[in-house]
Amino acid sequence: MDLFKDIIGQKKITESLSGAVLNNKLHHAYLFTGSQGVGKEAVALELIKIVNCQPGAGKKGYCGECATCRQLGSFASDDLLYIFPTISKAADTDKVIKEKSVMISAELKEKSKLKGYHKFSFKTGRFITLSQIDEIKYFARYNSINKSRKFVIIYPAELMNKEAQNSLLKILEEPPADLFFILISENASFVLDTIRSRCLNIHFPLLSEKDIENYIGKYHPDVEKDLIPDLVSDSFGSIDTLSKLLTDSGARLSKLHEDLYEIFFDSLPPKTVNLTDAFLEEIKELSDTEIDFILRKTLNKLLSSTFGEDRKESNKIRAAVMNDFEKFGVMYRRNINPRLLMINLYLNFREEYKKWKTR
Repeated sequence: MDLFKDIIGQKKITESLSGAVLNNKLHHAYLFTGSQGVGKEAVALELIKIVNCQPGAGKKGYCGECATCRQLGSFASDDLLYIFPTISKAADTDKVIKEKSVMISAELKEKSKLKGYHKFSFKTGRFITLSQIDEIKYFARYNSINKSRKFVIIYPAELMNKEAQNSLLKILEEPPADLFFILISENASFVLDTIRSRCLNIHFPLLSEKDIENYIGKYHPDVEKDLIPDLVSDSFGSIDTLSKLLTDSGARLSKLHEDLYEIFFDSLPPKTVNLTDAFLEEIKELSDTEIDFILRKTLNKLLSSTFGEDRKESNKIRAAVMNDFEKFGVMYRRNINPRLLMINLYLNFREEYKKWKTR
C-alpha cells in the first residue's frame, strides 16, 4: 500500500516508507541521498504529514485539512525543525534581518505550494553551523502539544561543518524519544561515516522522462505541448533543473552551456584562461541546480561530439571525463579555487581527447 499521493515517481521508496509507517517501524534517522530535484525533500515533507495527520493517524495518508496538516504544510508547526545553511551575518542590521525573514517566508510558501518540489532561489550560506545543530537540543526538550512525533530536517546535510557534524553525532547516539531525523544530501561522502552508519540510507534515482512529463502536467499544465520534449530531455531527470528551464533564466543557462563548450572544445591557451575567467564571473551567483545543468548539458555535448556513437572503444575515456566533471561539481560547491578547478578540468579533458584522437 502506498500512502503517498504528492510524489512524482520513486514508487519503490514511497511503498517502503508506507510499510514502515503502517507497521510502526519508522527508523529514528534517515539519510536521503541522490541528485537534486528527484523528490527527496518532497518525500520527507509528505512523510511527516502522513505520520502526524490527526484523522489519518498514519493509516490512510494525510488529509491536508486538519490543523496539523495545515501547520506542517506551511512550515508553521512546532513539531518540525527545518535546518538549512544560515544566510544571517553578525553585521546584519535589523532592517536586513527583517528583509531576509520576509524572503525566506516567501520561499517556504512556494515550497509548500509545490509540495516540496521547490529549491530556495536565493543563495544560502556556506555551512550549517554548530549553533544551528544546538537548536535541536532545545527543540527536543519539550513534548509536542498535539502529542505528535517531532521531526528534524537537515538539508543539505553535507554542508554541516565539522563541529556541527560532531554535535549531531552525539544526539544521534542517544536520540530523544519521538524525535526523528531526516538528513538530505546530494553529496553524502561529505557526511561523517559515523553519522551515515546511524541513519537508514535511502538513495533516490533520477526521475524518468515519463515522471518529468507527469510533473509538467500536474504543476505546469499551461506549458506548450511542442516545448515538452526538449524540456524533458534537458531536465536530466531533475525537477529542479526543469524549474529553472521554465523561467526566464533558461535562455541564459543555454548560452552559458555554449560558452563552456567553446572553452573545452574550441579554445587553446592563452585564450582558454581568458574565457575561463569570464565564464566563472558569469556563474558565480548561480545556484547549484543551474550550474549542474550547465555541466551536464556541456558534458553530454562533449561526449557526443568527441566520441560519437562509438561507445565500446570509448567507454574508458568517457568514464574518466564523466568522473572529472562530477568531481568538479563537488569541489566547486565546496568553494575550492574555481579557476584552478576549471583549468584542471580543461587540461584533463584535452588529455583524454588527445588519447582518443591518437589511438
